[in-house]
Amino acid sequence: MTELIKDHLSYTLEGNVAHFILDEEKRPFWSKALNAYLTENHVDLQMRQRYEEQRVGMTKNAILRRFVDFVSSVHGVKVDLASGPSGYFAPFLDSLSEEDTLIVTDACPAVVSALSSVCDKSNFYVFDVDLDKELPFKDECLDIVTGNLLNNVDNYALLVREVYRCLKHGGKFALIEMFFEHGCKTYSHLKEEGRIWASFESFAEYLEKVGFTYIGGDVIGTRKGKISEGDLYPLDENDRWSNRTLYFQKP
Repeated sequence: MTELIKDHLSYTLEGNVAHFILDEEKRPFWSKALNAYLTENHVDLQMRQRYEEQRVGMTKNAILRRFVDFVSSVHGVKVDLASGPSGYFAPFLDSLSEEDTLIVTDACPAVVSALSSVCDKSNFYVFDVDLDKELPFKDECLDIVTGNLLNNVDNYALLVREVYRCLKHGGKFALIEMFFEHGCKTYSHLKEEGRIWASFESFAEYLEKVGFTYIGGDVIGTRKGKISEGDLYPLDENDRWSNRTLYFQKP
């Protein structure tokens, strides 16, 4: 794992966790707020239970099953971005061979700790890293990068460019992302802000400008309004959006 990290980059290694955020004052605000909530309320993330549920959920749906099969078919170094406590990547662990390496990432200390405890495979690592900054990997050292709803990253455009830099030629980028219909309030708002994920078309166009080739994807489902009351998007209860799987390749 250490040979993947940029030369002269400072970090600490604690078991299977590599800490790249060494100054707590520089930790992202959202991660500090989430960590405070989880620790002060003694929240048990129940990661093993979440993983078991995701092993079923990510394989029962045919489209998500294709996503899992796509990721599992790529061998080598796999990196999942903004992994969080959902455990959606649990099936990737099941298919991990001894020759593979899986690295998951987050910036919330409580989540990082929970992730590190869920698997004892020697080729499974957790990176404590701020995704709004450059990735800690060397150029062209990764075989596949994955992500589920990366729109919570402030500088998504920079992250895409960093993924491209870190992937080998022929490397894959597999995503699950939400997109909004043209003309709705949320689409207009995100377009004005210059967010690359305002729509599927704008997102795919941006990745192709970076250098990626779009190689396919599926619509998981569409819906109107928010999933839960605390969601930031969509901005209007009548806004329609879709969840999609997307597959890109670095030529």
